[in-house]
Amino acid sequence: MKCSLLVIAVLVVVVLVYLPAARYSLVYDDHEQLETNPRLTDWRQVPGYFTTHLWAHSPLQAPNYYRPLSLLFFRVESAVLGPPSAVWHFASLAAHLGATVCLFLLIQHLVGSFTAALVAGALFALHPIQTETVVWISACPDILVTAFLVLSLYFYRVRKRPISFVSVLFAALAVFTKESGMAAPVLIFAYEWIYSRFKNALLAIFPYVVVALLYIAARINAIGSVTSAVAPDMSIQSTILTVPKVLAIYALHLIWPARLSPSYEVAVESSIWPLLLAIVVLFGLLWLMQGSSANARFGAAWAAITLAPSLGLGYLTRGDFTHDRYLYLPSVGLAIIAAVWSTRIQFAFRQRALAGALALACCFGIRQYLPAWENDITLFTRAVERAPNNPYVKNNLADAYLKANRPAEAFPLLQQAIELKPDYGLLYYNMARYYRMTGDYGEAERYFTISDRLYPGK
Repeated sequence: MKCSLLVIAVLVVVVLVYLPAARYSLVYDDHEQLETNPRLTDWRQVPGYFTTHLWAHSPLQAPNYYRPLSLLFFRVESAVLGPPSAVWHFASLAAHLGATVCLFLLIQHLVGSFTAALVAGALFALHPIQTETVVWISACPDILVTAFLVLSLYFYRVRKRPISFVSVLFAALAVFTKESGMAAPVLIFAYEWIYSRFKNALLAIFPYVVVALLYIAARINAIGSVTSAVAPDMSIQSTILTVPKVLAIYALHLIWPARLSPSYEVAVESSIWPLLLAIVVLFGLLWLMQGSSANARFGAAWAAITLAPSLGLGYLTRGDFTHDRYLYLPSVGLAIIAAVWSTRIQFAFRQRALAGALALACCFGIRQYLPAWENDITLFTRAVERAPNNPYVKNNLADAYLKANRPAEAFPLLQQAIELKPDYGLLYYNMARYYRMTGDYGEAERYFTISDRLYPGK
């Protein structure tokens, strides 16, 4: 009974710290993906979720994502909670609480310690790095795919027979929710290899590979491609040289989650020194892991496997490829490692006080970052502060100002963004909107013409 109350207490703290978000507006992709998406208003649209791409309602969007269960989740939200609005934040928060409980169950089963599982679960739930994923409604699929993968592994571990159909089912739910669910067979393989033998690992992944192949077939049928429909925007060499900088930023945010932002400024790297340093650090970590427990090694494997897809920087927006939400799923692995370390600690009064102080610091960090997500203007103001040379976030802030009928504040942002990226057609479209709002129809027409040439169909 006492143990259950402690878990409930952690969940209550999570609710209280995120409660201000319940009144926040829709932001960023929420508008086009949810608010103006006619596919979420009618149950007859559901079969189409499985035969078309995520952005099929928006002809200007590239067919890169196949996430039918994400659309189904949003459709259920629409049916239960009404049209997209601030109340949808409760569904995202509930999903985060659910993912936390699932992780707690998995870790308790792995390490056999309620206290360690509680500490790790609280760290996962209250780490400020999770704020973006929890508060941004469109990021809820990241939470869902995390819960499904955790449950897939949990039911695989507690299975009584060679194949756990419940585990396979959750793996299927994960991959049809978001592409990162493709990690399921790799995670099962890593788990079985670490805890058992390589041969057993090969046999264990067969049903999960079948699920992955079914997803690939459905994806090809829907969008005609296994990977992205858009060619990579960075060379392999540039990607490899830049990845160490991205990893350094993520490591810093995990250790010291201050001044978090929806976007960060990371220039494409051309020097080889960061890569060489990263290799040295990697070998150092591998050396440290040699004598560690199987649980710690699996936690490290989970983090590495699930973070790897977000390091394909060439397929992400150039100059805007570092986002905290990419750490939500990998942080499960870090929570497992934290639980292993926690088992070595005797939680006397001093240790409990330190844990409580850390929890309070995390709550403070979330509350400090939370107001940035109140609306588009506050969100992209924070983004511009942290990434002043990013033309995409400048355009997003300018667009928010135009929608708020504040064209004077949008104009300098658009000017700066055009200087940074003169081939970005959407900038000229928004500049045309500015001139139309201010009554200069001649300039508006000129910028609309440029926009049509660079960004046809807008």
